Amino acid sequence: MRSIIRTIAALLLLGQASLGWGYPWDQDMVDQPSAKPQKSPAPAAPDSIPIVGGETLPAPTTKQGMDEAKDAAVAIPNPIPATAASLARGAYFYEMNCLVCHGKQGQGGGPVGLKFVTKSPRDLQENYIQDQADGQLFFTLTRGRELMPFYRDALSVAERWDVINYIRHKFGKK
Repeated sequence: MRSIIRTIAALLLLGQASLGWGYPWDQDMVDQPSAKPQKSPAPAAPDSIPIVGGETLPAPTTKQGMDEAKDAAVAIPNPIPATAASLARGAYFYEMNCLVCHGKQGQGGGPVGLKFVTKSPRDLQENYIQDQADGQLFFTLTRGRELMPFYRDALSVAERWDVINYIRHKFGKK
């Protein structure tokens, strides 16, 4: 008698499991919304006017193109005033992103900068850096140069301007 009850219980359980396959949740993974690479927004066309931050896409691919783009960046004004709040944010982002190469004093003595073999990071106090327009420094932070990586993905537009304000304040000619 017990074996008959066990058999009936097992058949009922198996029957219930097989009924589950007929419900709609077996298609949830297939029917979910997903990002399609071919549907992503295309980058702005060459010579388009940037809406935010003065950035242009695509980036120049040659040294001459980079030099010309950096020269043109003179016209990009700094939209963030160098307030105490901006300088504090700039100091924070400098410590997080720049200090490892440029060091605490901005002279290229950071722990990573000391390991460079061919060149050391630029001294942020030198005339070459301080004589550049804010737009040119923004271009370098955004696009990178030679050994310096780009920070357009690591820092927002406003954060990059805060770093420039901090560099001007901390390492500029006094």
